[in-house]
Amino acid sequence: MNDHRLAPFPAGGRPQKEAGDSRRALATPDSLGQRIHFDGLGHDIDRSGYADLWLIVRKWRWVVPAVVLICVALAAAISVMTTKIYRASATLEIAAEEFRVINTDESATASVSMARNDYLRTQYGLLASRSLAERVVRSLNLASVEGYGYKAGDPPDRDIAAASARAAQVLVDGFKVSPVPDSRLVTISFEAPDPRMAERITNGYAANFIASNLDRKMSSTVMTRNLLVKRLQVAKERLESSERAATDYAREADIINIQPATANGATGGETSLTSSSLTQLNTALSEAQRSRIEAEQKFRQSTEISTQELVNPTIQALLQQRATLSAQYSEMTGLYRDEFPQMEQMRARIADIDRSMAAEQVRVRSSIRAEYRAAVAREASLAQRVAGLKSSVLDINDKSIRYNILRREVDTNRQFFDALFQRFKQVDVAEGTDTSNVSLVDDARSAPLVRPNVPFNMGAGLLLGIVLGLLAAFVCEFMDDSIKTPDDVTKKLRMPLLGAIPKLPMGERIVDKVAEGKGMIAEAYLSARTAIEFGTSSGAPRTLLITSTRQSEGKSTSGFALAIAFARTGRRVLLVDADMRQPTLTVARDDKFGLSNLLAGSDDVKSAIFATSTDNLWVLPSGPVPPNPAELLASPRTARTLAALQELFDMIILDGPPVLGLADSPLLGALAEGTMFTVEAGTRRLAARRAVARLEGAGAQILGGLLTKYNARVSGLDYGGYAAYGDYGYGYGVTDGDAGKRDKRYIKFDDRDAA
Repeated sequence: MNDHRLAPFPAGGRPQKEAGDSRRALATPDSLGQRIHFDGLGHDIDRSGYADLWLIVRKWRWVVPAVVLICVALAAAISVMTTKIYRASATLEIAAEEFRVINTDESATASVSMARNDYLRTQYGLLASRSLAERVVRSLNLASVEGYGYKAGDPPDRDIAAASARAAQVLVDGFKVSPVPDSRLVTISFEAPDPRMAERITNGYAANFIASNLDRKMSSTVMTRNLLVKRLQVAKERLESSERAATDYAREADIINIQPATANGATGGETSLTSSSLTQLNTALSEAQRSRIEAEQKFRQSTEISTQELVNPTIQALLQQRATLSAQYSEMTGLYRDEFPQMEQMRARIADIDRSMAAEQVRVRSSIRAEYRAAVAREASLAQRVAGLKSSVLDINDKSIRYNILRREVDTNRQFFDALFQRFKQVDVAEGTDTSNVSLVDDARSAPLVRPNVPFNMGAGLLLGIVLGLLAAFVCEFMDDSIKTPDDVTKKLRMPLLGAIPKLPMGERIVDKVAEGKGMIAEAYLSARTAIEFGTSSGAPRTLLITSTRQSEGKSTSGFALAIAFARTGRRVLLVDADMRQPTLTVARDDKFGLSNLLAGSDDVKSAIFATSTDNLWVLPSGPVPPNPAELLASPRTARTLAALQELFDMIILDGPPVLGLADSPLLGALAEGTMFTVEAGTRRLAARRAVARLEGAGAQILGGLLTKYNARVSGLDYGGYAAYGDYGYGYGVTDGDAGKRDKRYIKFDDRDAA
């Protein structure tokens, strides 16, 4: 290529060509993230986990309200469609039950209270039993009530048994037993669509449970009475049989027994006649021996003591008289002589008394001797009789062994019969005096509405909707394979983020915003330009390929905007329309000369390059559409053409075709120093990854990704406050007056893929 063909281009300001490989070493994503903060994003990539969760919720914020609305609507529908249910409640007291205990000694009957937990649990089970439900059905005639004996809308069931069973099942399903903690109270309740029927059934349950409790007691008493009658009959027959056996044996053994009466009139233990006689003789012998011993003692004493010591009234009287006369005689001795008649008379009287005393003493001692001899004789006689009865008693005792066994059997049978008879009398008395230990505390008087609980249902629907909405948001995020946020470029494509280009409202053209050089679009591309400058270790690449997965992702628009951004830094920038299949840049004067001509062999570079209204910016159209664009790009002339253009420009931006389905972009990526991958918000991750893989497989140096048509609010993220950019008034771009003064050749930009 000759230099004179480049004369139309301004001279000076050309960067010197670097020696060696023109490709720059790429900066790593980590170093890139440390060196630059994307103002266009206004968002730090390294967010916390909680922030990520919040961003997911904001991203799918339409899912959560939708699910909440659905759940609340379902809760409202359920509340409206659910049949109203009323609950009637009554309170019962289950007191401790008393059981009578048999006392065989005919004392008062004792009572034992039973209030254990197992007893109460048994009562609760009886309350909820099907048998009680069937009793309530019979008492209230529920077999003929609609909704109980037969389904609503159906004719009454003529089968009473089936209707009763169906009604009992309805009662079992709707009845509930709720014990009151730490008490003997229990609350019973029944739920029904009709409040009056709920009250009626609840009170019916209470009344029938009390009645059934009494019936069980009465039934138990009757059963006990009948059982006792049978057992009494058996015991009576057994007692009679044992008494008959004992009597027959006594007759055969010639045993005559005596039954002495006791204090209460009953007969005591039996003794034989011989044994009784022996007992009496032994008693008499003992008495005779005692009498003989006493008589013997008196006899011996009578022979050893003097007259004065004998204990006899006559002798004592005589002794008293003699003492008196002796005293008188002693007094008279001092007055009279011994020969005096009074003295002789006194002595005669004393002598008479002495003779009387001697005679009485002989008589007393003879009497004592006689008593002693009689006692000895009586003792000997009794001893002889006792000895004679001993042999008879021993013979009777031998015969009484069998008899005593029979008598003990009689006593045992009589005690058993008496105990049964006593219990029979107690049961007979108690048969009409049983009372129920279950009482009604509060009857069912009102049945409040329990279902549907509209506030609870709505609250539960709201809470469930929030939970399911959040879960649905996370599921959508997990299943969402599209690239929608700047973070997705980094995480899903595993490449640095170069920038995020917001989506403009309907009716606005992005080309106009870029040309104006102000507003959020211009700021976003300035951020992307800054990121590209730090994309390699030596600054922005001299040849930059801009490509995308498919068409209409904002690739060409981004190339045009970046070309303007780099040109405004003072660099000489050439924007090349490298998409020779569907060109994007067309010259305003319909010039049909461009890149395809140069690659086909033309050396007329001057005719192919056109100046723009922006200083330092030139464009190279694609030219006529060739039949084989890929072959042209694969030829060695492509590399030589780029090398020649690098001699003329500081930076060359290649607007390449899409990657998928075409070989053009991989070929260009292998020749360019850097590649910027443009991805539209909403692009599927798999397609984008395949495109990136093709570029990497061709050896392209991918600087990072540029997210286009990004709507922060739709994605749930409001990065950087793009809406405020238009108010800053940076003043980028040129005025219409300046454009008219420049001698430039204008081009037309086809923004069909504008963001």
